[in-house]
Amino acid sequence: MKLLKNICVGAMAFAAALTSCQKDDVVPHGDFQDVAIFSSYQGQITVEVNNQIAIADGSKGYSSRKWSIPAPNYFINNNDSVLDEETAYVKFMEVGDVPLKIEWQFPDSTGIRDHDSLFIVNVLDTITTKIAVTKVEGNYSVKDGKYVIEAGSIVTMTDTSSGSPDTFEWLLEGEDESLVTKTVEVQYKKLGKFDVGLVSSRAEPFGRPDSLVMVDFIEVIPSTLPVLMTEANETNLPGVVQLQFSREMNVVDETQIPAFSVKVNGTDDAVIKSIQLNPADASIIELHLEQDLLNSQTATVSYDASVGTVESSDFVKLDTFTDENVNIFLVNLLTVNTSFEDGTIAPFGDPYNIKGNTYLSNTSSDAQEGSNSLMVKMDAGTNSQIGQNEGFFKIEKGKTYALEFWVKVVSNPAGNNFEMTWRMQPAAGWSDGYKQWLGRCCTDALKPENEGTWQKITILTDKQAPEDWEEAKLHFQPGCGDAGEVEMLFDNFKFYEYEVPPVN
Repeated sequence: MKLLKNICVGAMAFAAALTSCQKDDVVPHGDFQDVAIFSSYQGQITVEVNNQIAIADGSKGYSSRKWSIPAPNYFINNNDSVLDEETAYVKFMEVGDVPLKIEWQFPDSTGIRDHDSLFIVNVLDTITTKIAVTKVEGNYSVKDGKYVIEAGSIVTMTDTSSGSPDTFEWLLEGEDESLVTKTVEVQYKKLGKFDVGLVSSRAEPFGRPDSLVMVDFIEVIPSTLPVLMTEANETNLPGVVQLQFSREMNVVDETQIPAFSVKVNGTDDAVIKSIQLNPADASIIELHLEQDLLNSQTATVSYDASVGTVESSDFVKLDTFTDENVNIFLVNLLTVNTSFEDGTIAPFGDPYNIKGNTYLSNTSSDAQEGSNSLMVKMDAGTNSQIGQNEGFFKIEKGKTYALEFWVKVVSNPAGNNFEMTWRMQPAAGWSDGYKQWLGRCCTDALKPENEGTWQKITILTDKQAPEDWEEAKLHFQPGCGDAGEVEMLFDNFKFYEYEVPPVN
């Protein structure tokens, strides 16, 4: 017997020569004998319960044939669990791995030879949407199956539906947009009761969508914990810094300005013109500065509780914080799959190997942020080239640009001297006029003692663009020595115009 877990088939026909049970003493110059199964499925056969498939026997030279399947599954042809017809129309009535068997008898020089094959069909249940809370970061209790949490708590919820859905849409009261991942993390900042809804479906094989709405599933009450500033970001509006807090804040006005300070490059105090709550999100306080922040600068923000009276909507006073980093706004010219979350190696193409071999793949085993990263493996003694083949962008003559990415060295055997050159090139050509060597192991930030750790690399280009390029691309040329295989992970690429203050 030959057990087939997968049927590797073409769009409408695939012939599988199943000869493992045949004897070698076939009749010389006799009738042609062969075993072939035809199906429209690619790979493993997977269906939903109460649905059917068609599978055909294209074998030649047999004297008898019998399909069989365990009840309550049956062949629609004859409403039975046994069939001798060429094409079997099978309806599946139970969930799980269901064996579908076909048996033949072939005449040969010794009499009758038996042959059989077994296919395992994965039968999925219909989709019934279910939701589970897997984690709550904060103080909470559960009452009558509903969650009572303190403001600022983070709730992690996941789909636990039957029927193996692969498509999800979360409908969360208080959120402007639906979320389309299997698992969601939601920080609840506003007091009140909130519904949680989920629509689950399956694209392949098609599964009818099911939905579940849990009314008032999350109740948010005043917190016993301090209110925290979780991050500070400059927006795309010049000089506007948003302070994100762990829960909603009460109204602030100009009397609170003296309690806040913003330092640029560690020393210069920026002038705060005005302060307000974000009109769309009361967990954000906005500071409006007199001057724009530039991405060549650093900035920090502080708050002095002895001067200010800022408080959350549940009347918890904001504590003093000092020199918290502000993320300065920049425009990333790279727009396609910069963190590799789509599961491909885009925007890069396959490597061109000058010597040895470099292999690119998308991996979900590790990432600096999110779930995926770009894995680069190199044979010993390799020199290769890796270039963008999509997501091209414009650069302008005379401007200065910066390259930023995260890298983790998984393996770089001692003395192997991984090194890399990068170029900026026109999308449809070659240029060495905008090239830079990054040094061994991507600058000194990646010394041997840092192997196995994600490192952020920011490189200010030492040349300016030689001319305007409407479509430009990144091009890398990595190389390594003969000591062994190199393996590295890359994530979160950025390429942006480097802003500098005007010369007085």
